[in-house]
Amino acid sequence: MGNLWLLAEVAAKVPKAEIATGRQTGLNSTNQEESIEQKDVSKRGKSQSNACQKKVANMGEHRRTHTDKKPYSCPTCGKGFSRSYNMKRHMRTHTGEKPYSCPTCGKSFAGLSEMKRHAKIHTGEKPYSCPTCGESFSGSYNMKRHMKTHTDGKRYGCPTCRKSFSRSDNMKEHMRIHADKMPYSCKVCGQVFKRKPYLKSHMKTHNKNRPLFNCTVCGKRYLKYDRLNLHKKNHERS
Repeated sequence: MGNLWLLAEVAAKVPKAEIATGRQTGLNSTNQEESIEQKDVSKRGKSQSNACQKKVANMGEHRRTHTDKKPYSCPTCGKGFSRSYNMKRHMRTHTGEKPYSCPTCGKSFAGLSEMKRHAKIHTGEKPYSCPTCGESFSGSYNMKRHMKTHTDGKRYGCPTCRKSFSRSDNMKEHMRIHADKMPYSCKVCGQVFKRKPYLKSHMKTHNKNRPLFNCTVCGKRYLKYDRLNLHKKNHERS
């Protein structure tokens, strides 16, 4: 009874104009919902958005993504959505309903798109390729997120981990982590660091009022006597 009341309240909140077009007739059936909300967009045709140049099947609902209009509200938590289907899919987080199962491993999902994206893990399919570097991805979201590394001003990429930087000197400094280089040394105690900010932070630990132990060979100073003794062994080896 609780689910029936919930669906009835949702139907009451849906604009009448959309009920008349038949887009809301799937409220009581998951299969009907998918056949209406998620049917092949090629059968309906696509229009190009003037705002983002993206081709979409439902221009009215797409425009709301640019205007922040969210006429569909979840009756449980009040969260708003620009599309009725997204609201209904969100409602499954409250009911725990996961009607879509992976045909390979049986894992269940609340939305059809999530299940399809997961299914590609088993097939190894990566149909989305970055137009800039050619790297392939299983989902369009991951590909778009990757493309930002080419377009957000971070033109310098680390060849080891692909982390991007806006300046070449920052990238080179980062690369020392992989090369295990420690070019920054403390003039007080001789401790070395990979990055300059680490050295600056370390310098704050030195108290000018504390006694220093000097090396009689090279003049290096240490806060601790045992560190000085370890240092002296370097001279003994040479």
